[in-house]
Amino acid sequence: MLSVVALMVLLLPVLLRTTTSQKLTSLSLGVHSSTSDLPPNPSGELEKLTVLRDASGYRIQQHTRNTDVNASDGDTELQEELHSSLGELQSGLHRIKERYPDQTRIILVPAEETQVEELVRWMDAVRRSNAGELYQEVVLAAEGNEPEVSP
Repeated sequence: MLSVVALMVLLLPVLLRTTTSQKLTSLSLGVHSSTSDLPPNPSGELEKLTVLRDASGYRIQQHTRNTDVNASDGDTELQEELHSSLGELQSGLHRIKERYPDQTRIILVPAEETQVEELVRWMDAVRRSNAGELYQEVVLAAEGNEPEVSP
């Protein structure tokens, strides 16, 4: 009987140290396959919004519809901005969100050496900031294999 009590005295502190009362939450993630297209974005001027991670920082690429009279259907103009930190990236995304409030999808293209912890932090940063909601539909893509968006 004494050995059972001694065992409980040893195991109880170990159990209390190794467990946590923190509730785990998750984010649903849809992985893009190379054979399927994404469903179309809501109609608007911004066709595709992509953020690429490389050695110099975070590069935002906006593919906006060309409004020129001579432009053909699907003709887009590429605009890029470079940000060195997640805070700057969020500021840039807020400016874009103010201009195109109907855009809900963002495509993230991490670098090959991007760690999972950094990727999760990055995904959280593009979904919400202290200033409010950003982009709720987060799509992960590999560099050179970005999904096509149907018009």
